[in-house]
Amino acid sequence: MNILAQTGRRKTILISISILLVSIHTIYFYHSLRPEIDTKKLIQQLIRFLLTVGLLIMVFRGKNWAKIISIILFSLALVGAIFGLVTLDTPFISKVPLLVMIFVYSISIYHFSIDKSFKEFFSYQNCDSNELIQDSTQIMDEDKFWNIIEISKSNSLGDYEKQQSELKKELEKLNAIEVLEFDNKFRKLRGEIYNWDFWAAAYIINGGCSDDSFADFRGWLIGQGKSTFQNAQNNIENLTKIEETNDGDWEGLSYVATEVYRKKTGNDIPQGIAENFEITGEEWEEDELELENKYPKLWQKFGTTK
Repeated sequence: MNILAQTGRRKTILISISILLVSIHTIYFYHSLRPEIDTKKLIQQLIRFLLTVGLLIMVFRGKNWAKIISIILFSLALVGAIFGLVTLDTPFISKVPLLVMIFVYSISIYHFSIDKSFKEFFSYQNCDSNELIQDSTQIMDEDKFWNIIEISKSNSLGDYEKQQSELKKELEKLNAIEVLEFDNKFRKLRGEIYNWDFWAAAYIINGGCSDDSFADFRGWLIGQGKSTFQNAQNNIENLTKIEETNDGDWEGLSYVATEVYRKKTGNDIPQGIAENFEITGEEWEEDELELENKYPKLWQKFGTTK
């Protein structure tokens, strides 16, 4: 469990305790104002209290239905508390419990529906312990890998951000070891094109390219599919056939497998293979004339538009 999930776990426990304390106080307050205890009402309240305990336990265990029901019930309770605060004609001190209820239920609704730490903890609770695996350098089969890439690209209809979502959907169909194998293949291919020619292409296409942007470019290029990737390996100027470059915004595709693995297992993805970080090829100078002479087709297609 990572730090964010641990924070979510701790907050969930504290909020659940707060809700139960509010429920206990409500029961006590109701009967303290009456000359004698209404046994039937008390039994009803105790049953609701026990149901609340059970519901919060189910939320803690990562049950989505319990989370939805909790948000609905706490929203209704919040509305009721606000209504009581506005309509009751009593001294302010008597309204303090309602203010506490409003605060607790508001925090609860926010936590269960929006808070990032709860979402991380909730995902961890839903992970399958059988998915926990050791590190592996196994690489996904070539055809299987490129088929996943092609499906994500085809379903995204040219929208790069949507392709990331589509790739996530495809990887979620796999088990954890297969996700790691996919990531190994992805990083192996990204390392294969850690090359000065590809860096020049990224530089020309984007009008400049840092080391981080070049890593994103290589991930983006893999996402263009097997044919585009291999044609570029054969001749970098084949990248002139690309019509859409997403305006140089290439970040995202490289991290999808990492996100899916964490969601499946609750752990960070293992190291896997050692990606190549030794650049190859002939270095070039950041000079427009040199780049134009060295890569004339790329420069004509992309360089002159910057």
